[in-house]
Amino acid sequence: MSGESEKVLGEIPVIARLALGGERLALFVTETRIIVAHIGKRGTGNLVAPSLLGRLGGGLEDLLKSGKESRDNRALQHSIPEKILAADKDNFDIGYDEIVSARAFETPFARSITLVTRDDKFDFRTNLTLESIAVLLEKNLGAKLTVETL
Repeated sequence: MSGESEKVLGEIPVIARLALGGERLALFVTETRIIVAHIGKRGTGNLVAPSLLGRLGGGLEDLLKSGKESRDNRALQHSIPEKILAADKDNFDIGYDEIVSARAFETPFARSITLVTRDDKFDFRTNLTLESIAVLLEKNLGAKLTVETL
């Protein structure tokens, strides 16, 4: 990562299907990549998620309330993506240049996101609206993103 600030633009809470149940994840959308953060197995994620996200969000809120210089704000914003990655050994990032295609679609029963990279394919389910997903992803993915209602 270069020395420039990297902002977290938003978060998409998702579930990835596993052989037995599902895994709760969060997709943190930044200006340069998507960070996939493990929150927990389905059912236990509610206990883990607030501690990870609360810690990260609390630090940002404290800094903004303290009225520090914008230079300090940029430093904190840059550290948040790195803290998310360091919070769990299984967290990882996907650079936008690695993504071959992305599809966000809605069926009568669910909203889904499929990311295809050079090496992998990721399928996620989310409760976030299709419009919210599109707003977060379309700027950085452009023509690679397809949004549709089935």
